[in-house]
Amino acid sequence: MQFKILSNKSSFLKKLLLCLPYLLLAIIFVITPTVLMLVRSFTSTSSGPMYLNWSYLSGFVWWKILQSLYIAVASTILCIIIAYPFAYFMSFNTRSKLAKSIVVLLVTAPIWMSFLVKIVGLKTVFDTINGYENSTYGDIFTIIGLVYIYLPFMILPIFNVMNDMPKNLIFASKDLGRGSAATFFNVVLPYTKTALSSGITLVFLPALTTVAVPQFLNSNTSGSMIGDIIMEEGTMGQTSDISLARASTLSLVISLILLTTCGIYFSVKKIMKMSAKKRGKKYE
Repeated sequence: MQFKILSNKSSFLKKLLLCLPYLLLAIIFVITPTVLMLVRSFTSTSSGPMYLNWSYLSGFVWWKILQSLYIAVASTILCIIIAYPFAYFMSFNTRSKLAKSIVVLLVTAPIWMSFLVKIVGLKTVFDTINGYENSTYGDIFTIIGLVYIYLPFMILPIFNVMNDMPKNLIFASKDLGRGSAATFFNVVLPYTKTALSSGITLVFLPALTTVAVPQFLNSNTSGSMIGDIIMEEGTMGQTSDISLARASTLSLVISLILLTTCGIYFSVKKIMKMSAKKRGKKYE
């Protein structure tokens, strides 16, 4: 009995030592910045105590948050619409491993280039087509730029999972009389849902808080996104505590919106699973 207790303690210590590096990284790169952001969200005044800088969240700021959410969601949906047919075709209609490797190389090639070079190049293409400089007006150009930049991050996880997917599942579905659309929604989509979740995370989060893309691709004066405002306030925050507090407040609000959305999603998912189990027991 005593030997078993000592063995359990030794195993616990080993697990603790293995987790220690990750715990330290989490404290340095996740917990500490979050705490600093929360602290910086408070503004101190000479005539009174510290207060949370919610007064900065005017109608204009909320409109920019909604506009950024709309652009990020639209960009993510377009990436999904483009990524799935591409990954499906390459996985099931291309047998050559060399061809697949070349295509993957071409898909990932934009990732190797500088972010700024890609945006300037895309802006130049649009101006050349239209025949004059600064010819891009509207959120559609921002969405096109975001899709162009983040599309590889949607294609790669879906393609990797779909490429390893047993082809017998597709053949079995079609043998049972399902068409291509039904096979996709009932077989392919459930099989690749984990890859889809990864792709959505890799596209939606950076697209929501992106900087520079609207400034280069949308010539409208109202074309900036919430990431540009945070960047502007953060830059002025080097010399102004109020600007730093505003940038921290905006970052905190965006984090709360994302956490609330995730909480609602997982709660609904759990409720649906519980209700499905209850229905199953009822039928039994």
